[in-house]
Amino acid sequence: MAPFLRVEGQGGSEITGPAFSPDGKRLYFSSQRGVGGRSSDGITYEVSGPFRER
Repeated sequence: MAPFLRVEGQGGSEITGPAFSPDGKRLYFSSQRGVGGRSSDGITYEVSGPFRER
């Protein structure tokens, strides 16, 4: 494992539900409370690869 991503400005939130698209080219994850810090402020991100397979 190696870190490759940092979510800034969301210190009161947790990263949840990481999942790859079926073709392995996109990573999805959510920030539980987003920037606003409330549960209603959650946000989902999409990160484009390529990602290495092992």
